Amino acid sequence: MTSSQTAFQPDAPQRGYLPALGAGLEVVALIGASTTAAIMAQQFITPSIGEALGLTGGEQDLLAGSGTLLQMFAMQYGILLILALAFGLVRGRRTARSYALGRGNLTLTGIFKWGIALGLIAGAPGTLVLFLQDVAPIGQDTPIWAALREAERDVSFWTFLFIGSFGLVPPLEELTWRSYAIGRLTEALAPGAAVLFTAIPFALLHVQYASTDPAMIATSVSVMIVSLAFAFATIRTGTVWPAIIGHALTNFPADAWLGAIQLLAGLALLIVFHRPIGREVREWARLFFRTSTLMALAVLAPIAALGILAVMFQAYAIWILAMVVFATLALGLVYRSAWRQSAS
Repeated sequence: MTSSQTAFQPDAPQRGYLPALGAGLEVVALIGASTTAAIMAQQFITPSIGEALGLTGGEQDLLAGSGTLLQMFAMQYGILLILALAFGLVRGRRTARSYALGRGNLTLTGIFKWGIALGLIAGAPGTLVLFLQDVAPIGQDTPIWAALREAERDVSFWTFLFIGSFGLVPPLEELTWRSYAIGRLTEALAPGAAVLFTAIPFALLHVQYASTDPAMIATSVSVMIVSLAFAFATIRTGTVWPAIIGHALTNFPADAWLGAIQLLAGLALLIVFHRPIGREVREWARLFFRTSTLMALAVLAPIAALGILAVMFQAYAIWILAMVVFATLALGLVYRSAWRQSAS
């Protein structure tokens, strides 16, 4: 049952291995299809992001890059949202509550307070990396970071970053991972397992930071921290809006001065509100460190096996994907959405 610890969980989750497997397969299939669409889109959309940033030797054109990003996101997230809604309708998952799109257990003011706190505190490690890269570099920049550092702060610069960083990306990614995926997984898995199964893939898909460079390692750690924080916040409050606000604040391009201000503000929040923040972190730990979280790892075994099969027999990958989709729909029809029940 939903407890005081969890505001984003069905009142009567469907516990059992097959419902859990269906939830895991569905999330993997839908997000996998979305990611595949994004990869394929990069082969056909021109100019590429590298060309728009001038990484291939041409002139930088950030407005053209903004158009490329819009096309890529339309394909990537358009496919995901269509599939998520289709699967949700088939299974009976149709309420705003089941996607954490309401206010949850917060007031409107509370949503902004949570969002700002998430952005300043959970986002502090990432802000620190960017700050150090400005004043005392600890490693190499990604090619995109390096190109944007040299770009003029004009309308095209802010348009590109609004679309690709702090404006459009936060709602798209949060609606994918914290709204759709967590809501689907909590139908059959414990909250801690739902957090784990969304936070780790979200962090791993930030492949641009996969490097042994110190700055990239620190950035990867910071992505994992915010991923866990956004997931736990959504579980606890029942609304995805604080995560969207925190994500936007975390992704906002901060120069040395703004980065210093954000870091000081985050530190001030930690000092002034250390007791309620400490209590909240302890609640997060209680949700996570349960036997049910560890037991849910058994769901990963068949999913990993299917992934290995797809890699080993790439010629049959499309048939393996079709089998996963068919199995997901079959399980979804047998185990209808636990979100169909009204809130008590």
